[in-house]
Amino acid sequence: MKKGNASLHWTVVLYLALSTICVTANMERIELLPEMVPVESDETCEIIAYRRCTANINKTLLPTSPALVRNNPIAVVSGKTDYTLSFDIVPNGTITDGYASILHFTTGNDCCDFGSRSPAIWFRTGSTELHVRIGDSTDGNWGFDRTDALPLNIRTKVTLECKGNDVKLTVGGKVYTATQPTHRFVGNLIVYAGNPGNQAAKAVISNLDYKILPAAGGNVVVSGGLGLTATI
Repeated sequence: MKKGNASLHWTVVLYLALSTICVTANMERIELLPEMVPVESDETCEIIAYRRCTANINKTLLPTSPALVRNNPIAVVSGKTDYTLSFDIVPNGTITDGYASILHFTTGNDCCDFGSRSPAIWFRTGSTELHVRIGDSTDGNWGFDRTDALPLNIRTKVTLECKGNDVKLTVGGKVYTATQPTHRFVGNLIVYAGNPGNQAAKAVISNLDYKILPAAGGNVVVSGGLGLTATI
């Protein structure tokens, strides 16, 4: 390679390496936007002028009110074993020909390898009952099969809290609990507000918030919205 072309070559290589994440789900090839790729530091974020990025895995920008649309990747997060996921949801209809996707955190596939549903949430066919999968090292599809139906056209608060072997799902005023068989997935996860394999739920979500819970020896917090929460 000629010396004059070296910097251009490495610039192109760096751009391609940072700008493309390809995953396969239901035989579809999905390419994420460059601004959704995790990067190493705030400085790197400034250099490449990304609108969304993660820095030192402590900060992630998530839209608080993403539109639910089929095949709608909204972020990449560094998932940890202990976390809370919460949002408000107003269902305004049902889907009669399959489950309706709300949120799906995945390594790339729909099901059922470890990390493919970490977590993933749907409305069940023809209803507003929630189907919540959390995943376990022994079963990538482990979770809550169904909840009571959510009321149509009324806001309901949903909170999933996973800490150690304790898993708690709160839907409105009702609490569902389960014991994690072994442990949850840790690693980078693509976040969909409407996954590629299902129709998107007929609903509006708001106040989306994903927080990594404190572990022994320190805190790491990831929060939704335009502000970034600091570690303490």
